[in-house]
Amino acid sequence: MAAITKRVRGEREFWEVRINIKGHPPLSKTFDKNKKRDAVKWAQQQEVKIRGGEKVSRKSERTTVAEALTEYLTTHTTTTVNKDGEEETVSTLTDTKRYGVESVKHHLGEFTIDTLSHKVISAFLKRLQITPIPQPANKIKTHPLYDGDRVRCYTPGSARKLFYALKTAVEWHSHEYHYPLGDKFEAVDVPAAWAAPRDRRLNGDEEDRLMVACGGMYKDPEGWRLLIGLALETAMRAGELIGMLWEEVNIEQRFIVIPKEREKTRKGRQVPLSTRALGILAAMKKRRAKGESRVFATMPTTSPVLGRGFKRITKRAECNDLHFHDLRHEAVARFFERTTLQTMEIAMITGHTELKTLQRYANLRPAILASKLDGVGMPKGRLLALSKKLQTEK
Repeated sequence: MAAITKRVRGEREFWEVRINIKGHPPLSKTFDKNKKRDAVKWAQQQEVKIRGGEKVSRKSERTTVAEALTEYLTTHTTTTVNKDGEEETVSTLTDTKRYGVESVKHHLGEFTIDTLSHKVISAFLKRLQITPIPQPANKIKTHPLYDGDRVRCYTPGSARKLFYALKTAVEWHSHEYHYPLGDKFEAVDVPAAWAAPRDRRLNGDEEDRLMVACGGMYKDPEGWRLLIGLALETAMRAGELIGMLWEEVNIEQRFIVIPKEREKTRKGRQVPLSTRALGILAAMKKRRAKGESRVFATMPTTSPVLGRGFKRITKRAECNDLHFHDLRHEAVARFFERTTLQTMEIAMITGHTELKTLQRYANLRPAILASKLDGVGMPKGRLLALSKKLQTEK
């Protein structure tokens, strides 16, 4: 049963509620002297929840967002042994998720979980989208082919990533300590991932121009050509390509294993290798330095740095508004246009979890479907038989 007692401490008068029920941790809360009715109501609500089998905690009132997110980051780490035989602690989260959690911790860390309302979160996301992104502190100059001095704000997509990083971490904490979150996240107006899906394709001789433009790269021009070529053959993401290890490549059985730790959906997958992809990997193997575990060892180790390098290539090639991720889009579209693979088979290769995402690729080249209607690609014998049948019916 709940005990509601009037207390006096110095000049302050208040009501103290204590709930002690066998098998459940004790609960307590104080209310101002003129809010006894609220104290009684709160005590009744907690008793109903506890006797109904719920575990009730006031952890959300005592824990700040910074404390909850720090615990989330600490829990999602593991200890490994590096090449020097020394133990080191590494995060099991992706770089994007870890950065998102750290960023939200910086902006909203002073709020308690209880006071972190959907209004607070919505206001933060809106404010973020009009906040200029600061230039890197160590920036000295801007490359003449890269418009890095342009003032940019956080995109709706970036704000969306921070929202889901916060949601994942706080929901984990609430599950660990058995407290409800209410409508903190359900009532938030979450920004769209993008204003509209990108449909940038390689047009005309752009692929050839990219390969020529790689010659202007200061570091390993041939490595860039091979990287772009493999991206177009496999539809692998940037992070999957630059993080790929030789031990994950199976030349004999013609596939690459992408471990779940480096795969966006955290499920892992196998990517089959075309004849051209095998040729690219054979060329990379000849260039492999002794003891090097990474396939593209001369390339940047992070996607943002890779993107900056690719930006310089597109500038030289005069390929406007082309991102490295567009190569994945191009590769997937080619699977639909140039192969007989079914949508499910393509999804297994690319790692798409929702078929509706792939559907737009199938509609990129209506002329391909039109040619099929005209019998292009149909076996000659079947086409003749169909023609005779139509003439007979006439």
